[in-house]
Amino acid sequence: MKTPVSIAPDRLDFAALIRPGETVGWAQATAEPVLLTRLLDAQAPRCPPFRIFFVLSFAQGYAGDHPNVTVTAFGGGAGGRRFFAAGAAQVIPANMSDLCALIDAGRPRIDVVLLQVAGPDPAGRYNAGIGVEMLHEAIARARLVIAQVNDRMPRTEGDTVIEPGLIDILVPASHPILEYKTPTPGPVERAIAAHVARLVPDRATIELGYGAIPEAVTEALGGKSGLGVHSGAVGDGVMRLVDAGIVDNRHKEIDAGVTVAMMLMGGEALYRYAERNKRLHIRSPRYTHDAVVLSHFRRFVAINSALEVDLGGQCNAETAGGRAIGLAGGQVDFVRAANRAPEGRSIIALQSTNRDRTRSRIVARLANGIVTTPRAEADCVVTEHGIAELRGRTLAERAEALIAVADPAFRAELVRESERAE
Repeated sequence: MKTPVSIAPDRLDFAALIRPGETVGWAQATAEPVLLTRLLDAQAPRCPPFRIFFVLSFAQGYAGDHPNVTVTAFGGGAGGRRFFAAGAAQVIPANMSDLCALIDAGRPRIDVVLLQVAGPDPAGRYNAGIGVEMLHEAIARARLVIAQVNDRMPRTEGDTVIEPGLIDILVPASHPILEYKTPTPGPVERAIAAHVARLVPDRATIELGYGAIPEAVTEALGGKSGLGVHSGAVGDGVMRLVDAGIVDNRHKEIDAGVTVAMMLMGGEALYRYAERNKRLHIRSPRYTHDAVVLSHFRRFVAINSALEVDLGGQCNAETAGGRAIGLAGGQVDFVRAANRAPEGRSIIALQSTNRDRTRSRIVARLANGIVTTPRAEADCVVTEHGIAELRGRTLAERAEALIAVADPAFRAELVRESERAE
């Protein structure tokens, strides 16, 4: 077994490590090794032409604004959207359940992997901490693996063990873990959350994303009992539900007593909570988003969002105004699982208008023709104005239900549009 080489951060020379045309990828979202990506950004002008790949990014300090760097991503969500202001030609649309298989097949091939780890443990193994995503597949195929050993990274249970022989270069450096600052929910988000909570029964296993609406939903679930969590992301709100005893995971058909997620997206308190916590497992999307795994849940409630919903129930969660500002992510994986669960519900929750209330997000037709979730998978659409029940309804009935939860200022025009379509 090879022994990794230890290099101080100020001795790391990406220009000598990256070969022309290679792709550099790294751990995603809050797990991004920002010390390494900032070094890469600073050194990028000296490097040969290369490509970077990410799934979801929150940081602003990595390479990309350089003529010799091409950016490829699963979408433009969060901090990544600035790279796709001129178009989405370099976006790879895919479901999260496909991520690991795609990386394993080399589509795209990641030649250089950057990550941060805790450890080593007494057995010499490292731990990927708060997010694992496609790291195992990327590491297995990579020519070069560079791991920052960060004493602030929590050691977590699940699929997070990284064997030392898989790492080429260790960079010992203590550095703050990237935190996701959840937007404070306002009256609109809380109104949406109140409607969502009506659809969540006690003892349900829930999935929810990140942002102001999911945060408000965790607040609105305060009166529930016996909930479980199996999700792509877990944030501060879920931790508070666990502390309050509302999420106990006791009634989950699998992983009883354990919160399961692909990544943690929150603050320092969440990361401390995760340290060696056997009731929280960080798993690969091969598990968290797998259809067979999800089929075990009888009362699975998927809570997701969209940028717009048309009158037939189609959802676009990826583009707005021609710009890639979101991604397919795990929405379709979880929507389908919820629809197939015997007592499941799939919920698309969104504000009825854009922020300045000049445009309805309930629309007659999706503006860019981008369909993230098809109308055949539509169940419930929730806005601050109520719940539109769509499953098993005709297109005419769906249009009526969706117009009823649109902003009142746009309802008359939506009625006219629906009548023209008949």
